[in-house]
Amino acid sequence: MSAVCAALAADPVLASHYADFSAKAEGALDPALVALVRAAVAAVHGMGAAPNESGLDAGTRTCLAYARRMPFEHTAITDAEAAAVVAHLGEPGFVAFSVVTALADAECRAELVGLPELAGA
Repeated sequence: MSAVCAALAADPVLASHYADFSAKAEGALDPALVALVRAAVAAVHGMGAAPNESGLDAGTRTCLAYARRMPFEHTAITDAEAAAVVAHLGEPGFVAFSVVTALADAECRAELVGLPELAGA
């Protein structure tokens, strides 16, 4: 259970909505990409090793480069970088990818500050 889900445990309706939203975003992408994105974001936060990119296609490597920038460099991401991810995933895939990446970032931050404990979960 993620730190965000644990913190929401006191509100089962909200926890259910969060889990459903997260699952729908993840379900729109290849599960391998979701795992790679989660690992890349966690590595940015110092919470694990960066994923091994050997053997990955150029599009997936482009997605991971973008995902690594989202936590601390999101305002510096260019239109060209975003367009490269859209070219690889399509517009709906880009939206799902953005949600998955943002939630991975939020979940890492929640874990780092002990959000479940702070929320009294």
